[in-house]
Amino acid sequence: MRVMGLAVSISGKKITVAAVVLDDHARPEDGFDRQALRVEDSFEVKESVEDVAVRLGELSKKVRGRARSIAPEGIVIRRADRPKRSSNNEGPRLRLLAEGAVTGAAYEVVRNTVIRNGKDCGAAFGTSKDGLDTEAETVLGGKYAEATAAALSGLVGNRTTT
Repeated sequence: MRVMGLAVSISGKKITVAAVVLDDHARPEDGFDRQALRVEDSFEVKESVEDVAVRLGELSKKVRGRARSIAPEGIVIRRADRPKRSSNNEGPRLRLLAEGAVTGAAYEVVRNTVIRNGKDCGAAFGTSKDGLDTEAETVLGGKYAEATAAALSGLVGNRTTT
């Protein structure tokens, strides 16, 4: 089964979507096999034009095109966790908008698309958020850690929805 994990990050006005494609070479009805896991691809999609609507539209177009060419069986978008305290900063709001645009684009191509926060990704994988993040670091860490965690949760949690 091939699953794409996506995670959005914001730096100033630049939106970056980290993407990781994992394949465990099993059928969706088979169980997850860590030994058969392979990182098929990892890449970033970036957009930084000034107008927010244009930026989100271009971002969704790029994600849609990559999802269409990769044709995974499932896509998991790692949603931002709830902040410990609310803020009026623009970054978290922009991330939520970007996650919505990315989710819509992904769902248009792959109906087996879900959006999960870190806790839900961990639960779908059968562990805690921290446990999944540790596992993801061993597979493909750094700037791709959250996207890897999302993809891992899809390899386990999405099998029952296909």
